[in-house]
Amino acid sequence: MSKGQPHTQWSNVDGGAADAAARYLDTMMRVLAAQKQQSTDLLRLKPGMSVIEIGCGNGRDAEALAKLVGPTGRVVGIDASQELVSQATERTASLGLPLRFQVDDAHALAFPDDAFDAARVDRVLQHLSDPAQAVLEMARVVRPGGRIAAIEPDWQTVTVAGVDNDVTRAVVRYKADINVTHGTIGRELRRLLVEAGCVEVTAEQGSITFGQLAATDFVLGLRRSLAGAVSERWITARQAAAWWAGLEEQDNGGKFFAAMSGIIAGATVR
Repeated sequence: MSKGQPHTQWSNVDGGAADAAARYLDTMMRVLAAQKQQSTDLLRLKPGMSVIEIGCGNGRDAEALAKLVGPTGRVVGIDASQELVSQATERTASLGLPLRFQVDDAHALAFPDDAFDAARVDRVLQHLSDPAQAVLEMARVVRPGGRIAAIEPDWQTVTVAGVDNDVTRAVVRYKADINVTHGTIGRELRRLLVEAGCVEVTAEQGSITFGQLAATDFVLGLRRSLAGAVSERWITARQAAAWWAGLEEQDNGGKFFAAMSGIIAGATVR
């Protein structure tokens, strides 16, 4: 993840949480495979092009981009976490791909104007202190006519079936308003890209669904947000226990369902 993010899940990556973060990122590669492909398609990459990946994590997405631009291309992944940058560098060193990873700040990229043909960001703007500045930086380092693609969630869209909706709303509120710095950033992508001077801006909603409680909790952090809602005194501990027991009952009976939405956006730099 990039610098400047106070989000609690990612604020201590270099303090012993790098392996857990990498496991989460690997899971999201599978969960969001279709959305990631759609985002990559928006970049319109060709062999020989150069790309910057903002918030590269352990480098899985950057690796995929490098395979598309080929040996004559260039992909740079930047991240605030030295641990994740080191993991990405070590993991990809023997692949023979045109890849480089470095620690950098998404708010002030260490590259000159027009340095890349394309830029991509995936679920990183939600954690930054100033996502608008990060989008401006992406537009700055991409040449005129180059492409930008972004995927960001809208945490207010999380839904679960078969349990108390009042408790669900409290859980979603904690996730969107407290646990994530910009919990509804997905719906702002079109505006941010236009304000950064981009043209040909598109923004489409995509959804993911879940049929198992354990996987949902791992990806969405339901239990952590449930505890947070109790700590804020929006719900009682008894309500929380009943809500979680209801989810387990749904799961045990093969009836569990949850979903959330995000936005996939693309644009051309003017």
